[in-house]
Amino acid sequence: MTAAEDHAVVVGVDGSDGSRAALHHALGEAARRGAGVRVVVSYLPRDYWADLFALDHRPPTPDPGNGATTRARALVDEVVAERTAAGQPSPDGAVEVVGVAGPPADVLVDVAADADLLVVGHRGRGARHGRLTGPVALGCVLRARCPVTVVPAPS
Repeated sequence: MTAAEDHAVVVGVDGSDGSRAALHHALGEAARRGAGVRVVVSYLPRDYWADLFALDHRPPTPDPGNGATTRARALVDEVVAERTAAGQPSPDGAVEVVGVAGPPADVLVDVAADADLLVVGHRGRGARHGRLTGPVALGCVLRARCPVTVVPAPS
């Protein structure tokens, strides 16, 4: 991926402080590379467990009623505005927000399969004190086919 319209940088967001820091980092890295960013929010469909155990055969909801993709787009808009106000560079390429059903680490590894870089937060919404890193970040580091940057949340 070399053209600015390609999404060479993929970043996972979940609304946490860690994902906000990851988004800042990803936007800066994309600006440095002259590339675009694909912002990914994953969610479990309402019928995830029923589907997992073949208890129900309804098609998965494309984006749950809680508006995961809409909230991710709002976060991107906020962070871009913060970066612009601070005089920080913006990506040359497009910043695309996508919502994908599935477990977060699986979704991020799949979406970033052809990316130049995957950026994730140190710990997200399910943060547990005492862990060095969260399970999503660890899953991405262990399984991604591209370099992974794990960004700590600001202290």
